[in-house]
Amino acid sequence: MSKIFNNYINRDFSDTGRSNVISSNAMLASSHPIASSVGIDILKNGGNAVDAALAMNAVLCIAEPHMTGVGGDCFAMISVDGSANIKALNGSGKSSENAFASNLRNRNLSVISPEMPDAITIPGAVAGWSLLHKEHGRMPWKEIFHPAIEYARSGVLVHERVALDWSKNTEKLSQDNDTSNLFLRNGNSFKATDNFINLNLSETFKTIADEGSRGFYHGWITEDMINKLQSIGGKHTLNDFNNANAEWVTPISSNYRNIKIHECAPNGQGLVVLIILAILEKFNPKQLSKADYTHVFCEAVKVGYYLRDQYLADPKYNILSVNKFLSAKMIDACVSKIDMGKAKSYEESDFPDHPDTIYLTVRDKNGMTVSFINSLFDAFGSGITAPKSGILFHCRGRAFNLLKGHPNELNPNKRPLHTIIPAMISDNNQLIGSFGVMGGQYQAAGHAYVLSQIIDFGLNPQAALNFPRVFPNNNILDFEKEFDKDIIDDLASRGHEINYPAPLIGGGQIILIDNNRDILIGASDWRKDGLAIGY
Repeated sequence: MSKIFNNYINRDFSDTGRSNVISSNAMLASSHPIASSVGIDILKNGGNAVDAALAMNAVLCIAEPHMTGVGGDCFAMISVDGSANIKALNGSGKSSENAFASNLRNRNLSVISPEMPDAITIPGAVAGWSLLHKEHGRMPWKEIFHPAIEYARSGVLVHERVALDWSKNTEKLSQDNDTSNLFLRNGNSFKATDNFINLNLSETFKTIADEGSRGFYHGWITEDMINKLQSIGGKHTLNDFNNANAEWVTPISSNYRNIKIHECAPNGQGLVVLIILAILEKFNPKQLSKADYTHVFCEAVKVGYYLRDQYLADPKYNILSVNKFLSAKMIDACVSKIDMGKAKSYEESDFPDHPDTIYLTVRDKNGMTVSFINSLFDAFGSGITAPKSGILFHCRGRAFNLLKGHPNELNPNKRPLHTIIPAMISDNNQLIGSFGVMGGQYQAAGHAYVLSQIIDFGLNPQAALNFPRVFPNNNILDFEKEFDKDIIDDLASRGHEINYPAPLIGGGQIILIDNNRDILIGASDWRKDGLAIGY
């Protein structure tokens, strides 16, 4: 039995928080209760984990419109039979055939801002949904979208965390008339308990349900998107949409204290998770003070993100040797950079900060498990909406840079470096977990941090998600307000620049699978409105 399960139900009821969810049949977790409710209904009515994940995600396009949408990208991992035979799906869209960094450099631009048409890559999500369902769905494709169609038509009551995020984006939502007409009420953000309706998105979902992904990348929806993009100066073409595709890719993995961690391959930043964990494994957290452990973790994250910014990109344009980055020589070199008494600074990253996405995970009664993530990159993506379809465009193209010759330079038909990363864990060729930690570029650090809390310190899934977070963000340590102040003071004395208290960092969902006892343990982050449900 994996050591993860030695003490996985150990809630301290003297602390505030929530309990793990426990079941023996099926389990799911998402960042919104309505999505979780839809998913459990799908499972109880004969759908499998893929059907439930896709139905949940579609509903989240209305329930959390600032985090996810039809106009975004997705990644997924799937274990069809509960084994460690895991597949990964890359549903990230590409840049336009007319996208050139040189054109922007000629305009004396050094970054791609959210509202620029150049920030809008072709949405890859629907292609990803289609491929995932085509090979592994059970329910008819059309039925999966019934809940989303109904919620888009009748509305979703805005929940508390969603309302908070909405309130911070009023100015952004007012810049585009089509966006403000949909996402603002008399110039104000939607508030908790307001009913949000997106009638045009209901029609879009109907078309996708009836015609499949072709209905999105061809026909009236495509025409609406192209017209909008060209009206703001975009050079996107019909070919860009007609040629959109998702693909299966081989996951990457490595062991952390004899537990195998599975991540999506680049262009995602899953490799950064494995680098951080490989550095952490050179230390014994139980022999370190809490301040020393936090220092080591932060220094490992800095190294991992520095390497990310230098090398990660679309693998078709930048063939990386993953094994090289995880080799003993490379990891030892990274460890040697850590000075226990002094913070190290790295070249300032030009990667845009962005805290927004959704993550969900589902395990069905037959063992099929899905780890799924869908995102608009920024809150409300680009802030630009195609009016007839109700589609809010993401701005994932911001993840490209404009550095001549860089692996992640903006160029035609290219997938950008991606931050959204679903993950799984296995032991002895059996899947023992599916998880994700949301929060934009925090995700790689978040994966490593939450896993370390479980594997190194014996926290159960919910406690690991509850635990106060730190994120080394461009050499500045962001600390949540519940973080131990003595540790923060210690790190400041080592030269770390401190941001305390920082806003809440990310979210997350976890399913742990105890195969010996046929028990599923679900957890959902308190930082969002969501929950885990099992039956």
